[in-house]
Amino acid sequence: MKRKILSMLLVTAILASVTGCGEQKTVSKPTATENTSSGDITVGVILKTLSSEYWGYVAAGVQAASKDLGVKVDLQGPASETAYDEQNNMIETMLSGGVDAFVIAPLQSDSVASVIGDVKIPVITVDTDAQIPGKVSFVGTGNDNAAYLGGTFAAKKAGKGAKAAIIGGVEGNATSDARQAGYTKALEENGVEVVSVQYAQSNPDTAANVMENIITAQNGDIQIVCCHNDDTAAGASNAVKQLGLKDVIIVGFDGNQSGVQNIIDGNITATCAQAAYTMGYQAVETALKAIKGETVETFVDTGCEVITADNAEEYLNTLKGYLK
Repeated sequence: MKRKILSMLLVTAILASVTGCGEQKTVSKPTATENTSSGDITVGVILKTLSSEYWGYVAAGVQAASKDLGVKVDLQGPASETAYDEQNNMIETMLSGGVDAFVIAPLQSDSVASVIGDVKIPVITVDTDAQIPGKVSFVGTGNDNAAYLGGTFAAKKAGKGAKAAIIGGVEGNATSDARQAGYTKALEENGVEVVSVQYAQSNPDTAANVMENIITAQNGDIQIVCCHNDDTAAGASNAVKQLGLKDVIIVGFDGNQSGVQNIIDGNITATCAQAAYTMGYQAVETALKAIKGETVETFVDTGCEVITADNAEEYLNTLKGYLK
């Protein structure tokens, strides 16, 4: 699943900046003995939902790891990403039933941590981190580094002296803050002025209104728009078209099929694609290592790939293959 990111030098620089930053942790009291085979191990996995494209990729990675590593996996997820009580009930039931390690993508970090409590098995958070007593590792995207890649792509494409806007998700959210920081750093380092930072609650219609207001306030002098997800980027694109602006570079985040299709259709320029499938796979892999008492990274950065018109078709086919 290796593809070329637009600039190999850029990737090298980013990797160099994060190499060696992750701490390691050894689980000193594994729940499985050294003589226990992987087939006798069960990893419990509860995602935010199983009813969306993105979480379908994570689930596919979980299932692939189960097959490749010979580990039993109990994979569950609530009906939606707002079914907080349902996820908490799932956690209680799964932990009381007995699993050797637990992988969780928390909907509400504080309440999930309270429900899990002080368990005696390794806990791995995936996609979204949380402070949980038994947690040994977080497997997910380094959001600041991923946004830095997307921001650098946009800045180099637009050139020094360009003006940029950033449209975020929810103000004060840790993920939004990290993506904003990564975008801002990349843009400013490459001579681009960030003239506006607004929030659209991850809603495309709200994003369209926000984009329209930004364009009006800046008298149309905007060359780059960096967004915190692909839906926001789609909304921003609609506003740019309606107001007749040309050659505005619009960058999304996530890399879902709809976002990649928008690149192919010429609606947005690029997206920072999270490795959702890899997250699921490496979460199970990390859980197995922890069960066996092996050393694990406290943060497993699953990386990001900048998807553009050059690689969108190939990436879209890859995404479709995950969900077959």
